[in-house]
This record gives sequence, structure tokens and C-alpha cells, in this order.
Amino acid sequence: METPKPKTTDNAVKLIGEAFLPGASLLLDGRILAGGAHAIVGTLARFSLGPIGAVLVAANSFSESVTGKNLLKHLKQPAGSSEAKPPSKPAAS
Repeated sequence: METPKPKTTDNAVKLIGEAFLPGASLLLDGRILAGGAHAIVGTLARFSLGPIGAVLVAANSFSESVTGKNLLKHLKQPAGSSEAKPPSKPAAS
């Protein structure tokens, strides 16, 4: 019986891949069309916006691969809808 690889190892390989080619994490997931689109847009962003553009596209690709949501969905998420909520204030007496 084989032991399953931890998700941490998979995510580390995906992150290293993103350093070389934006969209690599999606390509490793088998999502060829989305990964190819990120690779093309990442290359164009690198030429037009510089390294910041390529980093943003790579971060979007990695986020979509790991969480299933792109960066815009993460940014549009209301602050109170996260799992960790601040402690409630005691009632005034």
C-alpha cells in the first residue's frame, strides 16, 4: 500500500513551477486550457507590466489551483465571512 503524498509537497512543486512559467500549477493539475491561458497572459503581462505583472498572474494561477478560487474572488470575499471570527464583545450591563 502506497502512502499518499502530503498536499504541502504538491503545493511546493506547484509554487516552484509558477516561478518558471505562470500557469504551471494549473497545468500540473491537468487543466490544460486554463494553464495555457495563464501562461500566455503571464508572458504578455511580463512584457507589458514587468515582473509585477508576471507575479500577479502566477499568484492567480496558484490560488486557483490550490483553493479553486481566483484572486478576485478572494479579494471580493467580505471580511466577516472568513472562518476565524473575532471574539464577540461582552454585553453591557
